[in-house]
Amino acid sequence: MTTTEYLDHAIAVAEEMLLAPSAPCRSDRDRLADYVKYVGRPEPAAESQQGFAEQLTHLAKLLGALGMKTLSLNVASMTLRHMEISEADREVYGASVWNELGALLAEHGELERSRLILCRALSRAKWGCDVPERGRILANLGAVSLRMGHIEDAEVWAGKALRELDTYGGDEDREARMTADWVLLEVAREYEDITQLDSAMEQFDRSSDDVIRFKGGDHPTAIAARRALATAKYEKAAASHDVERSEHQLGEMEIVKLNASALLGARHRETIVAQAALAVAEFDAASGGSGSLLRRQRAVCLLETAEEMAVDVLGRGHAQTLAIREALAHLRKETVQPDDLPYLIDHTYTPQQNDIRNEAKREAINAEGNVIRLIAHAGASYFLDDLDIFYWQIRRALQRGVLFQVILSSPWNNLAIFMHHGTESDRACENIVDRVKASDYYRKTYVPVIRSYLALRKEFPGQVELKLTPTDLSGSTLITSEVSFFEPYITTNPQHRTRRGLMVFEHRFRKDSKYYADSQAAFAAQWELTSTWEQFGVHEERHKGRLRALLATQSDDRLSKNDDADDDERGEGLTGGAGRRP
Repeated sequence: MTTTEYLDHAIAVAEEMLLAPSAPCRSDRDRLADYVKYVGRPEPAAESQQGFAEQLTHLAKLLGALGMKTLSLNVASMTLRHMEISEADREVYGASVWNELGALLAEHGELERSRLILCRALSRAKWGCDVPERGRILANLGAVSLRMGHIEDAEVWAGKALRELDTYGGDEDREARMTADWVLLEVAREYEDITQLDSAMEQFDRSSDDVIRFKGGDHPTAIAARRALATAKYEKAAASHDVERSEHQLGEMEIVKLNASALLGARHRETIVAQAALAVAEFDAASGGSGSLLRRQRAVCLLETAEEMAVDVLGRGHAQTLAIREALAHLRKETVQPDDLPYLIDHTYTPQQNDIRNEAKREAINAEGNVIRLIAHAGASYFLDDLDIFYWQIRRALQRGVLFQVILSSPWNNLAIFMHHGTESDRACENIVDRVKASDYYRKTYVPVIRSYLALRKEFPGQVELKLTPTDLSGSTLITSEVSFFEPYITTNPQHRTRRGLMVFEHRFRKDSKYYADSQAAFAAQWELTSTWEQFGVHEERHKGRLRALLATQSDDRLSKNDDADDDERGEGLTGGAGRRP
């Protein structure tokens, strides 16, 4: 059987399973998986490359609709790799192929890859010949930008999409129009602009009705549209303090959720999203009055169930799961005492994921509007602009009025003794300070970091404060209002704790984790016990003296151990030496 035959059979089986009145059995899924296993890539010289790529994308969509997420994503990734290789030296695929693939990856929560592919699709959609496709691509870009949290970008893309569709779109573009209207509705909700929200709801109501009439009320898109509209109407009523209308819209949201469960199943993505939206609205509506705490607790339980299903069905890293997880963190924080919070690790980064870890930290810093707290050995990543890691994000945060509180190790902290090498202990005790001053850590990191701190403090008075601790720090901690990051140090060499990538692992906790509460408590304790920059300067010579004394004590301990060993060899130890004397 040829590759094309395997692909045709796989599509036929998937369509048959999707249209079957009952859920597909295990044997059908195994048969489909076997076909997919032998689906290859088209030869680079094949004339039907575009058609083959379209079929592969269609198969990936069918697999996703059947809940076979891993297979779907594998086929989509294989298709993307081949398309990129085929286009190394020429354009092969049209805008529609790239658009479909970008939309598919967005469904899988691969938002950054989706955005890049959609931008490539837009560059292929030429004016005149591909104008209708441009509107669809722009609408998808708006939706992806919205889910990534880029609200202003989403508004721009959606506006462009509607202008394109108003000029050139036809009946076949009704779903693209609804997508653009939905993006503008969500933007209005984000801005909390009642006038803008009214206009957006009216427009979205019209375009969603058009799509529902075309696709039918049991289609996932129709249910998603009703959920979005009911949520917006609830928020408008709540903003107007109209309790009666708010409760009515909550009832509408519950009906949408029940319909989704009945028509699509309890584990369908739209059912999960509808349940999450209902839980958040219920929590919001429960403010004040008797029984509000119990109602809020029920809302938290409802959202916890939605989160568990999202992790199971969509995956822990899916964009929708992360959005539900973030909402749950807000709800838990309001209802659970710090000591009762669960020990939750939101994500663990390994050394191979250093770039992903850095991007997550940048996003957290960019999202902060209040206080950023840092515990670190040297803080080079945050203070040195030449490293280009977090400095510019910190600078923009300061420009927004954010406070930056930092605890760093003193260069004369107890860990500095590990810079000593050699056997001449007396001389080492005298020059340990010189050894530290001569080290790359001191010259290339500590001094430039302090210089940068003083410059930032002068530029942003009252917003930046640095304190120094004379003790070794066990790891670095970054705390924002929403998340905390902790990286343990595994090395005792001070020079290996700075200007490097991730060496062990790093945990991220959201604010509903006991780890987050403990991180805040640890920072508060250290902040009270450490020295300000000015205090440190007054007593710096005493800190140097303590370091010399610490090294001298360590050297004495080591020498006394050697003396004890010599005594044992001579038979003059504590045990039994006298019995061997002549």
